[in-house]
Amino acid sequence: MPTPLAEIIARRISQALALLEQGLDIRGDFDPSSSRREFAIIMTDIAEAVILPRIIGVCRESAPAVSFRAIQLPTESVVGALRDGGADIAIGFNPALRASLLRKSLFRSEYVCIASSAHPRIKNVLRSEDFLNERHAVAQSQGTGHHTVEAALQRMGLLDSIGARVPHFMSLPTIVAASDMIATIPQPLAELMLPVARVRIHPVPIRLPKLLIEQFWHERFHDDAASRWLRNLVHRAMQQVFASGTPGFRREAD
Repeated sequence: MPTPLAEIIARRISQALALLEQGLDIRGDFDPSSSRREFAIIMTDIAEAVILPRIIGVCRESAPAVSFRAIQLPTESVVGALRDGGADIAIGFNPALRASLLRKSLFRSEYVCIASSAHPRIKNVLRSEDFLNERHAVAQSQGTGHHTVEAALQRMGLLDSIGARVPHFMSLPTIVAASDMIATIPQPLAELMLPVARVRIHPVPIRLPKLLIEQFWHERFHDDAASRWLRNLVHRAMQQVFASGTPGFRREAD
């Protein structure tokens, strides 16, 4: 039975070997079929649920030993993490990153409103007056541009109508399903949660910006073989989404 010291040494050797392998990937060619690299992707809980499973599915075809780690960071920390190699790419809706990083559009989407299928006042149609009069549940997710929803409520003088603030979008459908609150969320998440949350999807009765989901990377790693492979992998995953006709995803030509 290994001693605690032996376990610590073995752990550190394993970590050093992983770092060495990643360093070799950066200096030379990247062979996805044999690599055991772990890629770190900055993304929200929405992307974890909607995009990451598709990336993993495509990856298994050509790189069965590659793994992924999803991390969430505030917007002000994203550029540094990508520059220093703490993360490989970022995926999401975050216009604030466009001036500092290289980027490629992945898809367009839009916001929708969700309300409980048993809502006492909202049935088949969510009207403008419903949006104004009902209480709202909102997500304050770090590292995204989705603060536009709460900003819109503020402009309309509706901050007092917020009944719940949460740090993650994934909890909003279940909160809405169990209450008479409504929520405004990206359509791909709403479609994903339909089978598990008793909600109805409605068009947003106010004007909100369209969503442009992008992948971002730092120029230091633009020509890095592993980074280039990862970015192409994400692109291939999105092509499969478009081919499947999944609601909420629209092609975006760069």
